[in-house]
Amino acid sequence: MRRKDREKDAAFAWEVFDRAPYAVLSMRDEEGGYGVPVSPARIGGKVYFHCAQAGKKLDCLSQWPQASLTAVTDTAPDYFSCNYRSAILRGKVSLVEDEGEKTEALRAISRRHCPGDMADFDRYLVPRLKTTAVCRMDVAEITGKERMPK
Repeated sequence: MRRKDREKDAAFAWEVFDRAPYAVLSMRDEEGGYGVPVSPARIGGKVYFHCAQAGKKLDCLSQWPQASLTAVTDTAPDYFSCNYRSAILRGKVSLVEDEGEKTEALRAISRRHCPGDMADFDRYLVPRLKTTAVCRMDVAEITGKERMPK
């Protein structure tokens, strides 16, 4: 990281990631790069997100499984600049095949992004479990960065 004065530790980066409303998944494609917003959740050091069972995201990840996730919180303009807190996670992404792991991942994603609906989770999940893909990033590296007023 070029700006060492803004570098933060892994605990800070996980906190940013856990608070961010979404993250951008960046991966390689035939033209060089492809990014797409996802609604992730983590269980320990593994990050999960869901998607359709077919599409460009899965096409990219099946060929080039190394990817990154970027999350940003607390943005605000600051005299020709911007304050922020950010986290970048890097790792290998794979499709979750195990039904138990897939269920727990979808439960974590739902708990994070729609906690008020969890009473209906099991009923909602049943018809969708077989038609929803879930990906897992095994995080190999996480970095945090912050620019805030002094």
